[in-house]
Amino acid sequence: MVKGVAAILAGSISGWSSGVPGAVQEIKQAPSDIPCYAAPCEFPEAAPSSRRTGVPPWGDPALLPGAEGKRVLVVGDSWARDAASGIATAFGGKGQVKDGSALACGIRNPVNPMPNRDCPKWEAEWPALMDEVRPDAVLLSVQWDLAEQQIDPGGKRVTIRDDKARKRFVTNLDRAVRILSRRGTPVYVFGSTWQHVPGSVAVLMSGILLEFSKKYPGVHYLDIFHQLCNDLNECPKKISGVPVYGTDVHCSKETKVRLGNWILNSMFHRRQTA
Repeated sequence: MVKGVAAILAGSISGWSSGVPGAVQEIKQAPSDIPCYAAPCEFPEAAPSSRRTGVPPWGDPALLPGAEGKRVLVVGDSWARDAASGIATAFGGKGQVKDGSALACGIRNPVNPMPNRDCPKWEAEWPALMDEVRPDAVLLSVQWDLAEQQIDPGGKRVTIRDDKARKRFVTNLDRAVRILSRRGTPVYVFGSTWQHVPGSVAVLMSGILLEFSKKYPGVHYLDIFHQLCNDLNECPKKISGVPVYGTDVHCSKETKVRLGNWILNSMFHRRQTA
């Protein structure tokens, strides 16, 4: 299991390889095995010829076969809450969803509490949830970790564009994925819902999550941004006359259901038929 950056000795402890008797080779630090730890990972920008410029898909209109009788655990922030609501409606009583979300809570464990002072101690609570629910799949949303957070006493609030903050985030994401993938459970991660402007924190977040899905066999990337927006960063407020968003940045009730269908289809239909 990856624990972070490990120290290794480069060369012989005797120093003879350097040509200086008794000299000790310099101690070097091996790069972390955690994706995006050494350098930022950004979501790839689509080539102009392949950009999607029309109306985005807006989730799925119907639930496809495969989700009947399944159990889903949802953890994370308010977007996780929206997803859990949509999944419950999409299931229509044919499956079970456990909503373990907490509003305005991330996984970076900042020094000063965020607006919600009752965020779960996820490293202790999520293993218990996994044992309680024994889910067929887990959905994790970490949208709140896009926000500025104070990670050092007396330090300023920073986003994951800060090198130290990014390392804290990916190290905790690695821990979270390992907890949630117990017993081989597949874990689905939301990309950022914010506009994917080149160089933005949203592009960095989505790039990190996409890279995790490439490096960990049980992790799957859900490109929620491109369900709601196109490659021109156009995010319609209405599709087919129906509101996409509610009173804030979150989903309307219609969008929650369409995204619930899309999430369950991604978990239990598309993955099986791919």
